[in-house]
Amino acid sequence: MPYIGNVSAYDSVGTLQIEDGAVTTVKVADNVITTAKVADNAITTAKIPDGAITQAKIDPTVALGGPSLGLNSVIRTNANVINESITIPANTNGMTAGPVTIGDGYTVTVNGTWSIV
Repeated sequence: MPYIGNVSAYDSVGTLQIEDGAVTTVKVADNVITTAKVADNAITTAKIPDGAITQAKIDPTVALGGPSLGLNSVIRTNANVINESITIPANTNGMTAGPVTIGDGYTVTVNGTWSIV
């Protein structure tokens, strides 16, 4: 097991760590260190606090729905200023609800189709 850190008092619970993709708890009691791996599927969405998972922690291949408002995301939203350079690849359709402005120094390159409605 990899080094976790100093334990300054006995009978204390250590930290959670990730080891080979599994969450492990570490406990020191009566001068004995014990570990236990969390069972598969034991961490459910109900046990994860709101806001605990950020977009940075989501695999980039996961398609996110984007910003929206209302129950069941009935109104889709987008910013009204583009502050990055974007390329729409060939054989790709893009759509923006307008009006929209392209910020200074940025470009939108359209090799496919871009509709502003």
